Order: sequence, then structure tokens, then C-alpha cells
Amino acid sequence: MKKIISLTLVSFLLFTILSINSAAHIEQDITYLSDGSYFVTTIVEHSTSARASGTKTGQKTVDYCNSDGEVQWTATIKGTFTYTGSSATCTSASISHYIYDSTWKITAETATKSGNKATGNVTAKKYLLGIPTRTIEKSITLTCSATGTLS
Repeated sequence: MKKIISLTLVSFLLFTILSINSAAHIEQDITYLSDGSYFVTTIVEHSTSARASGTKTGQKTVDYCNSDGEVQWTATIKGTFTYTGSSATCTSASISHYIYDSTWKITAETATKSGNKATGNVTAKKYLLGIPTRTIEKSITLTCSATGTLS
């Protein structure tokens, strides 16, 4: 009897772990800048159904890291899409940010949707004694293919 209960619990745990892992798909990419700082771009798909048509929600996050590898700020574009197998449409887009290093400020941010794309634009400025010493403008585009693949 104990073996049956143990086997049932192990099966349940494996099913739970596999279910959690299939709830989101994650991709990551790193782009280096000339001064040694870099962007880490991460795409997370929140709905990964393999249907030929449906709705998909996901987000693309860009972490800006200094040359020491410390995250300075992040910006995230979130989009919801419908796809049919022959086309895709962005139905909503929103942008958010988080500051890790208080010398940086996001001075502008916008989110737009057009066709199958959700696009976010941010302007980040680094300040020293109240004077901007560096400005980074970053555009983040989350695209949905006709078959529901986010990129």
C-alpha cells in the first residue's frame, strides 16, 4: 500500500512540475554595447497552447546592465495577440519599467500596437549631481507570427 501511495505522489509531483514548466516559454538574448555595458532581452510566453488559432499573451523585457554586470534598469513591453494561422493581430500593448540604480531615471515611455506588433519605447537617463551624463533610447518590439510564435 505504501508503494502505491508513494508512486501516486511521485506521479502527481512530476505532472505538477511538467504542467508548471509548460505554462510559460522563455527565450533570452544578450547584446553588448561598445562601452562593455549590455542588454539582456527575455521573451516570456504566458500561454503556450499549440492550437492553430487563438489568443497569446507574452512579454519582452530588456535589462540594461553596466560593464560590471549590475542591472541598472529594466523595461517590459507586454502584448496580447490573436492569431488565425494566416495572420496575427496585437489587441493590447502596455509598458512598464523598474529602476535598480537610483542614478538612472526613465524620462519617457510609450507603448503602441500595430498589426502583429506591440512596441515599447523608453528613454533612460543617468544623472550625476542632477546633470544627465548618459542617455539611452531603447525600442522593444514583441511580434506574434500567424501561427502564434512570439519573437
